[in-house]
Amino acid sequence: MARHRILGSILSRAQALRKYGSSFVQSTRLEYVSYSTPRNQMEAPPIVVMHDLNLSLESWRQVASNLSQEGLRQVITVDARNHGISPHISGHSPMHLAADVEALMSHQSLTKIVALGHGMGGRAMMTLDLTQPQLVERVILVDITPAPVPSNFYLTRQVFEMMLQVAPTIPSTMSLSEGRSFILPLFQDVVQDVSELQRVVYNLRKMQDETFGWAVNPQAVLSSWSDLMIDYEATLGGLSPYMGEVLLIAGSQSEFVTSSSIAVMQRYFPNTVVQILDAGHCVYEDQPEQFVELVVEFTQTCLVC
Repeated sequence: MARHRILGSILSRAQALRKYGSSFVQSTRLEYVSYSTPRNQMEAPPIVVMHDLNLSLESWRQVASNLSQEGLRQVITVDARNHGISPHISGHSPMHLAADVEALMSHQSLTKIVALGHGMGGRAMMTLDLTQPQLVERVILVDITPAPVPSNFYLTRQVFEMMLQVAPTIPSTMSLSEGRSFILPLFQDVVQDVSELQRVVYNLRKMQDETFGWAVNPQAVLSSWSDLMIDYEATLGGLSPYMGEVLLIAGSQSEFVTSSSIAVMQRYFPNTVVQILDAGHCVYEDQPEQFVELVVEFTQTCLVC
């Protein structure tokens, strides 16, 4: 009887995974940076960090360094596919992003990690937790839940559609700084927050053939916009909750984490502790010292060592 129950559980999870990803998902190798100090317990699962949409591992450099210096864990930051210097490749669904983290673990011979994700990176890590829970010791999510993103989120589809339209119109004779100045007024009406506007503009790149492109791959992001940003919860049907420890660090000035979205979160991650800091969506940038303190405290014990 026990054997039948175990077999039934395995089959149930397999059916859920087939429902979630009906076709084989091809992973890609991610660019990454490791941070470690002599005090780190190298036998403990490292903290693997994936950034938000339109950002890169560079945005985590200082916080990741501080985490490795003040905590007991090695820290590995990654450039998500279609971001930074990781490959631009078709497919940008949460399942693709999670598969890339799993491939990184295999490449690094890691059996478990502490999965830390911000925004888009949080969706990647949630997907990994729910589909491959045996790979995750515990989870840290930064200002994101499985609920839909707020309607006033600055990175609308329109921003990425504009990226595709604008880049070919920039004269190739311009330098990178001139190109960024050229596109700045074009995006000002769509992205009104100054710091977020800068994030979009500084994604512009001068390509080898002297044309302009983006550090982010707008077409790939748009192809998975619904699954990634709008209907993410709908993709989770049939998956069992992740029963490990979860820390959700939210910004009080952000609308990503609300009482209703926390309720959605707890359906999939029932052992979630919520910490709210005086910050916007980029909590780790607005309150770096408090953020590091929370993460170090949450990861100071090793559950599998």
